[in-house]
Amino acid sequence: MGYCHYWEIEQEVGPEPFSRIVADVQRIVLTLDDLGVRLAGPRGEGLPEIDADHIAFNGLWHCGHAKNEEIVIPFPTPGAAGVGASVNAVEGSYFGMGTLLKHRTCDGNCCYESFKLARACGEIDMVSDCRYSNSCKTGFRPYDLAVQCVLLIAKHHLGDRIQVWSGGSDFHWNDARLLCYVHLGYPLTQYKIERDAGLILT
Repeated sequence: MGYCHYWEIEQEVGPEPFSRIVADVQRIVLTLDDLGVRLAGPRGEGLPEIDADHIAFNGLWHCGHAKNEEIVIPFPTPGAAGVGASVNAVEGSYFGMGTLLKHRTCDGNCCYESFKLARACGEIDMVSDCRYSNSCKTGFRPYDLAVQCVLLIAKHHLGDRIQVWSGGSDFHWNDARLLCYVHLGYPLTQYKIERDAGLILT
């Protein structure tokens, strides 16, 4: 249970299209850092892993943000947007099972579940019909914005070779769309999220 993004991608993506994905991800990471979204390696320490074979990262474990024990199993409110402090993030309870947040924040630890997008998947149990599936629960931590940006970048370059779904609404993807528009030149309304269809062309 938790706020999550899902994707299904070809078992192996060619080096050229993946290199274009990597180039755009490297550009957007600098912007995210300026916005306070600090990325780390998959375990929440060190540097994010961005190379010709895979993109893997997490939020920063020792982020220095104030602790907030009120944040448990976080979900965004319908109008949640941006990144901010935990002190004014909580809006209520999510059906008594979690916490509703007004913006991406952490509980004193920006690390949650690691994100990984691989050029080629060698784990046969993850492969079906020459495609592999993966997911990432972000807990609506600040690095959720990075996950959305990477998935938008992959969709932009791969089209139907990747399918993306989300636990969030189309509104919750506005921040990532705007970043890709301003800093990468992507069409602002190129894709939208639908609950069943996922990330599709508008």
